[in-house]
Amino acid sequence: MQVLVVGSGPVGLVAACELARRGVAVRLIDAADGPPVGSRGKGLQPRTIELLDDLGVVGQILAAGRFRLPVRRYQGTNILSTSELNAEAQEPGPATPYTRTMLIPQWRVEEVLREKIASYGIAVEYGSRLENLEQDDNVVHAAIVRESKSETVEASYVVGCDGASSMVRKLVGIKFLGETDETTRMLTADIELSGLDRDFWHWWPDSDGGLLALCPLAATSSFQLQTILAADSRGDLSREEIQSLISVRSGRSDIEVRNVLWKSIWRSNVRMVDRYRNGRVFLAGDAAHVHSPAGGLGMNTGIQDAYNLGWKISHVLNGAHEHLLDTYEEERLPVAADVLGLSSKLHSKHMAGIVPKEGQSRDTLQLTLSYPESSLNENSGEASIVEGFPPGNAVRAGDRAPDSQILDADGKALRIFDFFRGPHITVLAFGRQSLQIANLLAERYPRYVRSLGLSFSVSEKIGPSSYPATTMAVDHLGYSRRDYGITGDVLFVIRPDGYVGMRSDKPNETDALRYVSQLLPQIDT
Repeated sequence: MQVLVVGSGPVGLVAACELARRGVAVRLIDAADGPPVGSRGKGLQPRTIELLDDLGVVGQILAAGRFRLPVRRYQGTNILSTSELNAEAQEPGPATPYTRTMLIPQWRVEEVLREKIASYGIAVEYGSRLENLEQDDNVVHAAIVRESKSETVEASYVVGCDGASSMVRKLVGIKFLGETDETTRMLTADIELSGLDRDFWHWWPDSDGGLLALCPLAATSSFQLQTILAADSRGDLSREEIQSLISVRSGRSDIEVRNVLWKSIWRSNVRMVDRYRNGRVFLAGDAAHVHSPAGGLGMNTGIQDAYNLGWKISHVLNGAHEHLLDTYEEERLPVAADVLGLSSKLHSKHMAGIVPKEGQSRDTLQLTLSYPESSLNENSGEASIVEGFPPGNAVRAGDRAPDSQILDADGKALRIFDFFRGPHITVLAFGRQSLQIANLLAERYPRYVRSLGLSFSVSEKIGPSSYPATTMAVDHLGYSRRDYGITGDVLFVIRPDGYVGMRSDKPNETDALRYVSQLLPQIDT
């Protein structure tokens, strides 16, 4: 075992998948007796869907959720308004294949990811509780208890994805700073009911006693209930008590609760760690940051933590410089702080943000999330701005690498994301000098690097035999040039997590080799 992942929620599952698909020996444990059943977080943001596309599971995810669900607002039995969820969202385009929040129960996301990790021969070890951690310069010793029997295992690294009450965090002494407000509570439950159609997200914003929302869960027979509770409310509400809450707050007697499948009480808990790492132990997801459910950011931010960390651990295990692991905290801690502030702001304004508010999607979709101060960034030369587009259009190091529509050498329609998909680094070349460098990198590091050369028109003949390690494609509609901000010969190095590591508007072989080598294991060539 090279890495022990503690916690098998969506964050732990993504961490394990990211490591396993790179050949890392992973063990995945969870103290629970089995998979959770509750919907809990039910929103996947577009950036997270892009990552799941890269993992190869987006087909199952799209089949199990829905992007469009009208929100119907009531006052008692009167309908006040009906509006589209994410009404201000743009339609999918060349650079952004997903532009809306997807509604999908969290348990369904975990189900898909468990199937994925099983394809690598790894099963979640339920009923396995972490009891102790000790580490030295070379290894972590972990004591695991299962069925009253204790074993001590060794791992090169441990990743704690075990939630807000993280045992990993406690054992390594990382502080969890913030506050818990016991006066703010919300009931979340999965219920089966009659009397409401499944074509709307039903919302009573100003009901007597507090907000009430009932959202149909795609590909199930249940609704997710969310409603505000009094500070002194006890947690274990019966079906009859939940029925009474709905009847009183909706003002309707025709909504009948037939079955309560799962329920939980949420408290206002806003906390984050002061560091993401202690030696060979890392934290991700709720183990590192918890916040309001407003904006649907918790699960998404955690998944992106794991996605940032997985490739870095793998590369270091294979010989890359340890500094690569330092960039995990460097990049993700500021993101968590920003998300914490955003979700708390939405919470304070809209009381837990149960229904997304118009105008907030640009912040919550996470498509503009970037790492502008990362030490892995390198920009060389002055990026020109494409005529007709505003200043700042050019994609720079630290930015999300956009998708785009292109044609392969045979005229078949493809997307740039098709070339990103997988555990490799992608080198994009716009121009002949960049092509030579991209091809050199792919030849020198065939295990880790793929190169894609983009010409600007079908008539621009570039023989593939001249660049045997490079896939040739045509930016026939000009979308790639537009969305990346290209006017000349430009080279991009795209990290395995889909962010731009290097942009060179004056590409040269020496700089490109030096840059790529800092991301990779030390390979004899």
